[in-house]
Amino acid sequence: MAAAIVAAVAALAGVLLQSLIGDWRARTERRRSELADAAEQFLGALAEHRQHQYLKIEARRRGEPDTQDARRDRYTARTQVTKARAALLRSTQNQELLELARIAVDTSFAVGDAADDEVQTVGDRARAAHNTFQAAAARLVFNHR
Repeated sequence: MAAAIVAAVAALAGVLLQSLIGDWRARTERRRSELADAAEQFLGALAEHRQHQYLKIEARRRGEPDTQDARRDRYTARTQVTKARAALLRSTQNQELLELARIAVDTSFAVGDAADDEVQTVGDRARAAHNTFQAAAARLVFNHR
């Protein structure tokens, strides 16, 4: 009788352990997926924001007036960066990645304010920050446990 009780308890403990491991794996995969999605959205929003800034700079160089539609598009792109960064903040507590995100935002936003003779340098900084964030996010996603 005691052996049967021990066997039943061991079987129940095994089932409980498998369930806990399965839940942990599912949560880990969900967090990894959320981080990957947030990083992808963030990078896309940064690139689109810079695109609108470069369009503004090119129009200015050609002497074209800034239009209300162009400004609206730039503000929308900036808002998308803000929303994507908020999603990123909800998906990780990794301070290194969040700091790289802040730098990427700051350097991307600086593109639109750059003087004509500084656009290349400021743009290079923004792309470098983008790439640095991207590499760090990929490491974190692929090593996420």
